[in-house]
Amino acid sequence: MTPLTVVQISDCHLGAEHGDTLLGMDTDNSLDAVLATVAEECPCIDLLVVSGDIAADGAVESYRRLFARLDGLAAQVVWLPGNHDDASLMRSVVGDQMMPTVVDLGAWRLGFLNSAVSGEVGGLLADDQLSALSSIADSDRPTLVFLHHHLKALDCRWLDEQRVQNADQVFALVEGKNHIKAFVSGHVHQQSEMLFQNLGLLTTPSTCIQFAPNSDHFALDDCNPGYRVFYLAQNGQFQTRVSRVKGVTFAVDNLASGYE
Repeated sequence: MTPLTVVQISDCHLGAEHGDTLLGMDTDNSLDAVLATVAEECPCIDLLVVSGDIAADGAVESYRRLFARLDGLAAQVVWLPGNHDDASLMRSVVGDQMMPTVVDLGAWRLGFLNSAVSGEVGGLLADDQLSALSSIADSDRPTLVFLHHHLKALDCRWLDEQRVQNADQVFALVEGKNHIKAFVSGHVHQQSEMLFQNLGLLTTPSTCIQFAPNSDHFALDDCNPGYRVFYLAQNGQFQTRVSRVKGVTFAVDNLASGYE
């Protein structure tokens, strides 16, 4: 049987106006390049996940532009809020159906948690989100869980200060639940894969600027924007890879020391 295809894009940072830039990069242009790559490489997508920081500053026009761009790209689309987003404005644009907690897809379960904290850069899973995780895990289906912030340190000191503060509670809730295959995050604008307590912990590049791995302080990488794709087999196994835009050079301010 053909595996299910799940695509994740993250951290689009779209401005209020088309063509707005982040550290010199036109985030609409870089998003278009990533979506063109997705369409070329993944002609049949069962589910597309947008894992937060869709907007640069929570502007409703950012959400409207992305909503229009994703039309017809996948059979189903799910949005998650990040620390730069306004979740209520997101919901006003896409509706409850695109911001669920659980999607059962074939043999698989996909869970979606909100790790954003109002007014904070870092992540936390509030009590209702921990309860949601318990419900997500209350199944023997093979499961992937998506959230914006990462759970474990990546040896990137300035970003690791922003990881989910109560990750220990998360791991305690899923301990021994071998059907939970992986937690998948955005936020860190870089690719990573690790195994912790038999759980996969994955992060995904941004569709715009990339952060340099293993950096103590804010630093940009010269990798191109990209996305992550999962191939989910009915027997509970999965494969995943990251793909980046090829053959294009993106302008970026490599001397920048940060952004808000």
